[in-house]
Amino acid sequence: KSVVCLATNAVSVLQWKYQFQLWTNIPNDRIFVFTSDRKDTIHPDGGVLVTTYTMISYGGKRSDKSAAVMKAIQAREWGLLLMDEVHVVPAKMFRRVIGSVKAHCRLGLTATLVREDDLISDLNFLIGPKLYEANWMDLTTQGYLANVQCVEVWCPMTGPFMKEYLGASNARLKQLLYVMNPSKLRATEFLVKFHEER
Repeated sequence: KSVVCLATNAVSVLQWKYQFQLWTNIPNDRIFVFTSDRKDTIHPDGGVLVTTYTMISYGGKRSDKSAAVMKAIQAREWGLLLMDEVHVVPAKMFRRVIGSVKAHCRLGLTATLVREDDLISDLNFLIGPKLYEANWMDLTTQGYLANVQCVEVWCPMTGPFMKEYLGASNARLKQLLYVMNPSKLRATEFLVKFHEER
């Protein structure tokens, strides 16, 4: 059976496509991408379709090509619906996706099974219960995750920015001034360069 892999954005779609190419023996012409920029035609014999939640759940008018791909998705019975970052998908969108893709098996992946809307029980109902949970400390010890280091960097405002900040009566202007503080930008550039050279 074929697979639909859902990701949160187009960059993740391309990352998933690359991982399928890297770790499977699926021919490249059987790994399809369906994003706003790219709409591969799905082979009649199937394969792996990598797309976004938004592309599947979109309810508005579609281009002819997009509508044709969507029709092919809805007409097929898929073997697996693989859902990345399943905890971040809004509940209504999630229900539309589940309703649009007929699949024998649904598998949701997440690093943090926490939702801001407290609808984890919906995930249990729509996908099923949690099957596996890895301990992040074990993954770090085994070298799969980097050791976390938290550092606080204080960046004083430059004189001209501080003068404008203190004189500003508009909250939005104050926010722009502290966000765009040149000292922050210099510190960020330093940290990026530091980590690139490690």
